[in-house]
Amino acid sequence: MSLKWPAFGRLREVAVSGFDRGQSIRGILLSALTAVLCGVWVRAVSAEQKSPPDNVVVSVDAASEAARHIRLATVRRTKTTGRIAATATVEPNADAVAQITTRIPARVVKLIASPGEAVKPGQPLAILSSIELGDAKAEYLKTRSLETITAQNLKREQALYTKQISALKDVLAAKAAHDTALAQYEAARDKLTLLIPAQDLAHLKWSGNASPLSEFPLTSPIAGTLVRRDLVLGEAVNGNRPLMTVIDLDTVWINTSVYESDLAAVKIGDRATVRAVAYPDRSFEGRVSYIGDEVDRRTRTVLARIEVPNRDHLLKPGMFAHTLIEGSGGSRDELVAPESAVFDYQGEKIVFVAAGLNRYEARSVDTGGETVNGVEILAGLRDGEEVVASGGLALKGLLMNRRTK
Repeated sequence: MSLKWPAFGRLREVAVSGFDRGQSIRGILLSALTAVLCGVWVRAVSAEQKSPPDNVVVSVDAASEAARHIRLATVRRTKTTGRIAATATVEPNADAVAQITTRIPARVVKLIASPGEAVKPGQPLAILSSIELGDAKAEYLKTRSLETITAQNLKREQALYTKQISALKDVLAAKAAHDTALAQYEAARDKLTLLIPAQDLAHLKWSGNASPLSEFPLTSPIAGTLVRRDLVLGEAVNGNRPLMTVIDLDTVWINTSVYESDLAAVKIGDRATVRAVAYPDRSFEGRVSYIGDEVDRRTRTVLARIEVPNRDHLLKPGMFAHTLIEGSGGSRDELVAPESAVFDYQGEKIVFVAAGLNRYEARSVDTGGETVNGVEILAGLRDGEEVVASGGLALKGLLMNRRTK
C-alpha cells in the first residue's frame, strides 16, 4: 500500500548514488503523524493505483553519463496555422466492400478465384452445389411446363366451344386447371428468384444446361480485389458467415482522431497529407471527407476521415500512418512541448521539468493533439518552463526504480 498526502506534498529527491533508506522511512512516519494530528484525511491506494509522480525530483550526478545526454527545451505558447498532426490507421472504403455468402445450405465443389486476384462484377469466384436449389429449379421447370400445357388446352377448348363442338363445362374445367397451374408456376418462380438472379430463369431448361441444376456460382457484386476466401473444397456452408470478401482498394479511408481543442480548425474538404509507416519516404494526398458528431469521453477526440486515392494499392487496410491536416478553420494559441519530452508513466503523461542544477521534477500533464512543433499541453506546464527534451528516458528509469523500492 502507498500513501498519498494531498496537504503535505514535499519534494523528494532521488540521487544516482543512492539514498538513506532509514532516513526516508523516518520522514514518511513523521509526515504521517503530522497529517493525523492536523486532521488531514489520508487515502490509501493499491499498488496498481499509485499516486501521480508530481513533486518527485530526480537528481543526477553532473559527471554521470545520464547528465551528459540531457538537453532542455523551453515550453512556449505559439500561434498555430491550423495544421494538425495526428496518428491514423488505414481502413477500406466501406462503400466499396462486398461480403459474399450463400443464401442456402450448400457444398463447395470448385474454387475459381484466389486471394489477391483482381475480380470484375459478376465474375464467378467459386461453385457450390445445393440440393435445395436443385429441387427448387426442378419444381420451377415442372410448373412452367404444366402452365404451358394447360394454357394450350384452355385455348383449344375455347376454340371448340366457339364452334359449338365443346360444352361450356369443358371450357370451365380447362380454365380451372390453367389457373391452378399458373398459381403453382408463379409460386415456384418467386421462390427460385430468392435463390438465383431473375435473369437466369429464362435460360433454365431440363437438359443442355452449362452445369447441373444443383450447382450455382458465388459471384462478386463489385470490381476489386479478393482479399479473403474462407472456403475449402467439399466444405458444407450456409448463410451464417461471410465466405469471401472483395474490396475495391482504388480509394481508402484514413481514420484519425482530432482533439476537441483542434476541432474548430478542421473542415470537410480540407487537404491532408498521409505518410504510412511502411513507406516513410512517400506521401499520399487526400481530403477530409467526414468529421464525427460525437466526442469520445475517454480520449476527448473526434473521428475524422480522410479519403485518399490508392491506384497502386500501396496502402493496405490495417496499416499505421501519420496525417497532417491543413485545417482551414483559422489559427489559435497553444502551449507546445517537444514530443520527445512526454513519457507514458502508470497510465499518465509526464514530463521532467528543470528544478535546479541537475535536478528534474517529474510532473503529470494533460496533452492535446500533435502539432508540427510538438505536443500541445493543456494543463501541467506554464509558458517559459524548461523540460527535458533529450535524455529523459534515463530519468524515467530512475523514477521507476525509486517508485518500486
